Amino acid sequence: MNAGKIIINEIDSRLERLGSHYRDKKDTDGNPFGEMLAAESKLLNTALAGELRSLKEFVLENIGTGN
Repeated sequence: MNAGKIIINEIDSRLERLGSHYRDKKDTDGNPFGEMLAAESKLLNTALAGELRSLKEFVLENIGTGN
C-alpha cells in the first residue's frame, strides 16, 4: 500500500473518532464549569478536525494515494 494511502486512511480514522466524540452528549448537570468544558471541547474538536482535513488535502495534492 502506498504511503499516501496509509496516511489518508489514518486521517480518516481520526476524523471519524473526532466526529463521534463531537456528537457525544456531555452530561453537565447544569454545572456552569461543566458547560464551559463541554463548549471548549467542541471548539477544540472543530479546530482539530479542520486541521486534519487540511492535512488530508495536502497529502492528496503532494503525495497522492497511488491510484
